[in-house]
Amino acid sequence: MSYQELASSAFLSVVYRPDSGLLIGRWLCSISEAQLREGYETMRLAALEHRCRHWLMDARRRTDRRLNGPEWVVTHFLPQVQQEMGSPLCVAFLVLPNHLREVEADPTQPAQASAPGDLFQFARFIDEGVANAWLDLQRR
Repeated sequence: MSYQELASSAFLSVVYRPDSGLLIGRWLCSISEAQLREGYETMRLAALEHRCRHWLMDARRRTDRRLNGPEWVVTHFLPQVQQEMGSPLCVAFLVLPNHLREVEADPTQPAQASAPGDLFQFARFIDEGVANAWLDLQRR
């Protein structure tokens, strides 16, 4: 596998895998709201540069999580990126098991994108292999 490191900061690493057309963002620690927005802007710019529609966002190191971040990402930010790209966008979020349980238990939080075939798809996972398999399925 070949990886191209695109950006790295104290809180986010962004790499691109040209062999699979996958953009990978790995949060390196818990972050502030400003860092969340800065990190996702870095992902947006990398995605536009590489025309990359498939993202893996690893948030397992973000142990101090606030539920308002995921809501903003899936209801505002990612749909905006999808519109800019003009093609379907698929994002797999890797999260800690306790965070997944919290999100699934909160009826106000979207668990995943509504239906196959929608222009914007996302899902949350606790296993990276399962997340990559889902992304592979979306690419077909």
